Amino acid sequence: MAHAPLLRTNTTPVFPNSNGFGGLPQNSMNHAPRASQLSGSTAFAGSTASLSSLASAATVTPQNGGPVLATANIINQKADASRSLYQICISLKQRLAQVPGFDPYLETLDPNDPVDPLWNLFRTGYPLLLIYNALQPEEELKVEDSSANEAKKSKIAIFKFVQACMKELQIPSSHSFVITDLMGNDTSGFVKVTQVVNYVLDCAEKRGTLLQVQPYPEDEITGGPAPGSQMSYRDHIIRELVDTERKYVQDLENLHDLKKTLEQQGAIPGDILHQIFLNINAILDFQRRFLIRVETTNSMPTTNQRWGSPFVLHEDAFDIYQPFIANQRKAAQIANQVFDKIQQSEHPVATDFNTLDGFLLKPMQRLVKYPLLLKDLNKKTEDEEIKADLVNGCEAAERVLHKANDAVNRDLLDEALEDLTNRVEDWKSHKVEQFGNLLLHGVYGVITGKTDQEKDVSISYCSA
Repeated sequence: MAHAPLLRTNTTPVFPNSNGFGGLPQNSMNHAPRASQLSGSTAFAGSTASLSSLASAATVTPQNGGPVLATANIINQKADASRSLYQICISLKQRLAQVPGFDPYLETLDPNDPVDPLWNLFRTGYPLLLIYNALQPEEELKVEDSSANEAKKSKIAIFKFVQACMKELQIPSSHSFVITDLMGNDTSGFVKVTQVVNYVLDCAEKRGTLLQVQPYPEDEITGGPAPGSQMSYRDHIIRELVDTERKYVQDLENLHDLKKTLEQQGAIPGDILHQIFLNINAILDFQRRFLIRVETTNSMPTTNQRWGSPFVLHEDAFDIYQPFIANQRKAAQIANQVFDKIQQSEHPVATDFNTLDGFLLKPMQRLVKYPLLLKDLNKKTEDEEIKADLVNGCEAAERVLHKANDAVNRDLLDEALEDLTNRVEDWKSHKVEQFGNLLLHGVYGVITGKTDQEKDVSISYCSA
């Protein structure tokens, strides 16, 4: 079965009430869910210290011995497919077909990649002017500096678009974008751009200045089982992989949004926030790109789908997770110490500490899940070429998980070495920094030989 892309039904930002608008949709959880009905529960691997705390924050045990119930908060809400950047760009491309004169731009786009070509198109600046001019303003936007080179003209066009949106459409600066958001490579910046463009298109639609056109054939949903047909076990696995990947990116977006909210409020010092959230920005950017690859694979005919390929291709890029996962335990401790200030943000991720801790655990949980999904998919695959691809992908995902576990264990050993260094008063002229890395430590029972009485002895082994 070919898993065709879902079309986005609501892509537009809605701005703050102070300007007569509502809240941004990426912070709203009111969209109709499009997630799989399969269980998205995380399975746990048998690693050492790194996975020992993964079972927290997902459920709440009520008093009086009642059943364990899922909490009705943001961490348990299903994914909204329309929030993925892949779906946003597919829908935006459809809407741009309604802009008078935009067809020549659309014809230059790669139908197999809805994100990067559209991003590059907007970077030229001129398409943004055409989009704004679809509002039929009294004075159309245009670049008049004929002496400027093309790169400068592009920036002038982008600036004029943003300036007009803020001045004429009353879009607050906090919900607009700057030139670097569009010209840079961070997906969070491009998400801002798509929100503003969709809002301009909404305004044009209300004014009745857009064309009425049929959607492009390649954008229509043509795959999937026939109505009333039963999905295969393989179809269910793929749906779970895609749906849980969307949910995971949505969770990262929510955690990132909490960080931004706390930065704006300024109640917690920046160095403390960094110790809690570390490189969540970079992880979110990478994971959005990985989701694009997942959804691209999902849109292909079944015979062309190679689900192991994204994991092989991005194996090294997953290294970005190691510092965050190694820091998770410390991050939770620090977050707990300042949670009263975090909770003052009134952000849904900070409803209670268990919820926040659950979000901080999400990255490790997701890395654990990948090889399990690929193994399940391999069991239901008969084609030898596809099986080989899945085996390669599973091995890559397991190596990623292994390196994440090693990072956690290394952090624990470094912390133990620091503790040992502080507890020993006299190192007898030995220099601890020359001992190498701590490899093993613990308290072991030994018999000295003088007596049969067992004594506890603390032993540490270093690499040097």
